[in-house]
Amino acid sequence: MKPNFFIVGAPKCGTTALYEYLRPHPSIFMSEIKEPHFFAKDLGTYPRVKTPEEYAGIFADSTDRHLAVGEASVYYLRSSVAIPNIREFNPDARIIAMFRNPVEMVHSLHSQLLYVAEEREADFETAWRMQERRSRGIDLPPVSRGSFLLQYAQVGQFGTQTRRLLSVFPRDQVKLILFDDFAVSPQAVYDDVIEFLGIPHDQRSNFPRINDNKRARLGWLSNFTRKPPPVLHTAVRRLKQAVGGEGITAVKSKIVVLNTVREKRQPLSPEFRTELVETFREEVALLSRLLNRDLSHWV
Repeated sequence: MKPNFFIVGAPKCGTTALYEYLRPHPSIFMSEIKEPHFFAKDLGTYPRVKTPEEYAGIFADSTDRHLAVGEASVYYLRSSVAIPNIREFNPDARIIAMFRNPVEMVHSLHSQLLYVAEEREADFETAWRMQERRSRGIDLPPVSRGSFLLQYAQVGQFGTQTRRLLSVFPRDQVKLILFDDFAVSPQAVYDDVIEFLGIPHDQRSNFPRINDNKRARLGWLSNFTRKPPPVLHTAVRRLKQAVGGEGITAVKSKIVVLNTVREKRQPLSPEFRTELVETFREEVALLSRLLNRDLSHWV
């Protein structure tokens, strides 16, 4: 079936948790590939699903009982073309966007990119100051799928992104969620989303914590499991044929678990935090007006 709702971002704002909470609902079908990014045609090699046939394929198992069919690609909001492309694909689609304090978001995003080897500069302040060079393709990690991932300031332009979203889709087709609300009461936000999607409530009441801060014990191993070198592609393909895709996935998942350390994120210096607050002040003010919510505690 054709998808009729999209979680469009932003990264590190609760999208993975919402995706996982929605998946078991009997009236919802979420794509097995959480972040296909099919409609983000301006993000280079980042999209995992590239052709219309591949995209239709990730929803092939949906049935008539699935009243809400969706996916969650967190950089649709950051993309300048994804939202218009979604509107062209399905003008009646429902759009969900999630936000948090952009200072906290970019700090968390840096940790996540380190974990998946899309970032190699361990100090966030240093990485922040490398943005201009990286926009020119300098000092990118060896496995980077695009310099846009490391443009932290652009990813955090929530006001601009939301204004663009609301210029494409009517307000009644858009649900804007604050991570602050989601963290305090996932039940209330979940129920609100179910109502927004127009499907029956499933009486879910259990909302386990998802996506704590992580660090890879061995960066090269994280990189290897996520993106094996081309020389091994044929061997991996033959192994899949021999033991099945599920067997490969199980082994990969075990390696990821063993290579993961959960730890607290290093705090920002007061001076650098102040700099980030000033960077995002106007964006927060714009988002505040669009949401009609007081976000002064963010800045």
